[in-house]
Amino acid sequence: MDCHQPTGSFKVRGVGKRCQEAVEQGCEHFVIASGGNAGLATAYAGWKMGIKTTVVVPTTTKKIMRAKILALGAEVKVFGDVWNDANVFAQSLVKKEKAIYIPPFDHPTIWAGNASVIDECDAQMAPPDAVIVAVGGGGYFCGVMEGVLQNNWENTRVITAETDGAASMKKALERQQLVTLDKIDSIASSLGAKRVAKQAFEYAINQNVVAYSVSDQQALDACRLFLDETGNLVEPACGAALSAVYHNLKVIKNVDSILVLVCGGSGLSLEQFNTYLGQYS
Repeated sequence: MDCHQPTGSFKVRGVGKRCQEAVEQGCEHFVIASGGNAGLATAYAGWKMGIKTTVVVPTTTKKIMRAKILALGAEVKVFGDVWNDANVFAQSLVKKEKAIYIPPFDHPTIWAGNASVIDECDAQMAPPDAVIVAVGGGGYFCGVMEGVLQNNWENTRVITAETDGAASMKKALERQQLVTLDKIDSIASSLGAKRVAKQAFEYAINQNVVAYSVSDQQALDACRLFLDETGNLVEPACGAALSAVYHNLKVIKNVDSILVLVCGGSGLSLEQFNTYLGQYS
């Protein structure tokens, strides 16, 4: 239930660890490009540690998320239509302002921080038959793989979840090579990296990972069912992972114990969620 983290998503695990590391190295200014959740986690870390923070978001980042980042004292800059565009701009700011770039997903410290989710699960349960994790850029997934290996979950299959319009991992596994999507065509903006991290692809290939994708409508329906059941509103990116169990997808057939990582997400308001439900009903 990483939706219960201070920023509403798993991002604070890895991003928080990287920010702490950067401060120990003398950093006085964080810069990150983010669709929202990694930026919010960085803003939270900056607020907690008293560090200046700049978050670059694409135009697709909702106003509700921009407001949450601003509320933590960070500066928000809007650039480009997708994360990749915002990321190029963010890295140019780093050179200009002598700041440290905080990667939202592609960094060993990020993965090490995210691996803590499996450490915690290992302390609470026997190794499951399967772990289901949503994949955008692959930072959470890399952490999950590190955690699975470190805790000797040798018989646990890792399953990745995406929406059809942002399925860079699924397509990479189908083609057995890294794939860069032409565009992101999904309401699951948190999955909006056109290409997964190289390390994520290598883990997926070498560890016999299974990838699946669902429609935006399936992801939204899973979010609705999860909200009804638990009272927690999560983003469609998280709904992609929840879809496996709520829709009894083929990837979990003949699997007895399943750990679904509820990655969360803070970029969705109830008003927007209801609008989406109306569009896809």
